[in-house]
Amino acid sequence: MMHWRALRYFDTVARCRSLRQAAAQLHIAPTAISRQIDLLEHQLGAPLIERGPNGISLTAAGELLAAQAQRTLRDLERVQEHIHDLKGLRTGRVSLQVAEGVVAGLLTPALAELSRQHPRLDFDIHIASAGQIVEALRRGDADIGLAFFMPRHDDILPLASVTLEHHVVMAPNHPLAAASTLRLADLVEQPLALPDARYGVRQALDAAARQQDVRLTPTFHAASLETQKALAMAGVAVLILPPMAVARECRAGQLVGIPLQHGELPGARVDLCLYRHRQRSFATEACLSLLAEQINCLNVPSA
Repeated sequence: MMHWRALRYFDTVARCRSLRQAAAQLHIAPTAISRQIDLLEHQLGAPLIERGPNGISLTAAGELLAAQAQRTLRDLERVQEHIHDLKGLRTGRVSLQVAEGVVAGLLTPALAELSRQHPRLDFDIHIASAGQIVEALRRGDADIGLAFFMPRHDDILPLASVTLEHHVVMAPNHPLAAASTLRLADLVEQPLALPDARYGVRQALDAAARQQDVRLTPTFHAASLETQKALAMAGVAVLILPPMAVARECRAGQLVGIPLQHGELPGARVDLCLYRHRQRSFATEACLSLLAEQINCLNVPSA
């Protein structure tokens, strides 16, 4: 019988690739971890780690166990959360994988309210592309996905969506900053900062440019939204983003957003998703409810 403690210790070593760092994270002695790994190796009949001058490396058997350990431990955590739900303890952890562009305008307000309502909940938040989020939901590494242009799959359930118009974003002193609207053709000679083709927003932009026979050549390829914004505030790049992604900077006067002319580029669809075949804990349900409420507010036209 494989012990939960041994599996947890091994998982920590596999992620740290160091007995000393794993011991520090777990607040135990390195010898205690070594004993548990020895136990696992005896049970499985194969070495799991190799010690070298550069630290710990996993054997082929260790790599197999590491992949399974993450899923098993997360499943056990979910069972524990459901047991706490039965007791009415209202505890738990929610793992979210999200697009960077939804953090400030959508995710943060929802989690702030959720933390006030349920202070015993914990959250793991990771930035990822839409494709990475789909795989994380399937593996069980994420409970909730929130991103632009989530691919449609039978096993990925969209719970709420909103479509946001794109703006051309630039420094306030940019020559185009006084325009009322812009077209993609106006951006041909501009130094654009865009994510690469793995991202749905870039795919939609490239498709729209081809349809209009406009050639857009980015000067900067940057997946990080913070990097894009820093380049724009420095006056060396122009961005194409939903206004929600730069609302804070626009309010502060650091950036200006000019709407794209209607029909130039399809709106950026934001999807709130989860894996269809996984039971939801109280923590996940509570988080989903507030995020869906935030999205539905965005769907309501302003007066």
